[in-house]
Amino acid sequence: MSNDTSRSSGYRLENEDRTGGGAGGTAAGSRELPDPPWINVIGTTLRLWLRRRVLRLPDTERIGTRHRGRTVTVLAAVVMVAGAAVATTLTVHAHADNDHRQSYLIRLKRISAQAQARAAAAAAAQANGDAAARWIAAQVGHGLVIGCDPATCTAILAAGYPTGGQVVLQPGVRLPGPGSLIIATPAVRAQYGARLRTVAPAVIASFGAGAQAVQVAVVVPGGQQAYSRVASRALAARRHAGRTLLQDRKVHARGAIRADLRSGRIDPRLITDLRRLAAHYAVYLVHFGDAGPQAGRAVPFRMAEVALSPDGSGRSDASNLRGMEKLLTSEPARYRPKLLQKRLAGGAAVLEIKFLAPSPV
Repeated sequence: MSNDTSRSSGYRLENEDRTGGGAGGTAAGSRELPDPPWINVIGTTLRLWLRRRVLRLPDTERIGTRHRGRTVTVLAAVVMVAGAAVATTLTVHAHADNDHRQSYLIRLKRISAQAQARAAAAAAAQANGDAAARWIAAQVGHGLVIGCDPATCTAILAAGYPTGGQVVLQPGVRLPGPGSLIIATPAVRAQYGARLRTVAPAVIASFGAGAQAVQVAVVVPGGQQAYSRVASRALAARRHAGRTLLQDRKVHARGAIRADLRSGRIDPRLITDLRRLAAHYAVYLVHFGDAGPQAGRAVPFRMAEVALSPDGSGRSDASNLRGMEKLLTSEPARYRPKLLQKRLAGGAAVLEIKFLAPSPV
């Protein structure tokens, strides 16, 4: 056995202070030492793992030169694995953070888009309601009962319709009776649902499209089925009246105007006044209109422009138009139309005859 006690030149992984060797050993009964740092604990654990699992040496045997290469290789592998593990953990956390951030941004964009859509829908509904209010103030007869939500009722009065029988439609309020108008805004449709279409099937004007549209509808006794029967009979009566008017030699109509009379698209009140004028004047029909925006072909025209000569340029036109006005204003107030003398773009002098909505059924 060799007597050489010099320090080995190989790598030494054991700690003599930990094994009790050397002069620095801890004496019995001395004060308790503090816990070692975590880095020391990790280092010791790694040394013991290399010695026992990789080099397979007893705890008392020193690590010689012949174990150096293997130890370095294992240490390098451990470092590489540990580095890869750290990198993988950091990458996973980075991806998770990025996914969370992307998910949050997507949710934020969705919420923002939904808020913008709701704001746009509310603005469109309000614009359509304001347009309906202006049309009612200009085109609807006074004294009617009108059912509307609070905002639309306020807009109707602000547009100039006289205060009267407005019914503010709120939860628990019954729909108005036959002959009244209902302004079907999105809020009113949501409140009354299918009952609204049954009670007020006659839409005489509509503003906008889709879910934000606003309709002006007439309440009809008997509901949809009764209205269909009455409307069919009224159309047949208007067709007959229009064709009869075309047989009068003093009534002159061409093209689309003649087709409108034959198809029953003219308000019966208007046909009655045209017949009265033809008893005294030669009547040249220039234009029919004012059926209500998006009202459909079931709603008749309530306005006619008439002239006294084919081109409306005769010198006596102005005085004769005043004679027409005098004749029509002699009727009772409830049957009296709104009259306006005007000149068209080509210079023709015409008299505009207009009745207010709704047309009789």
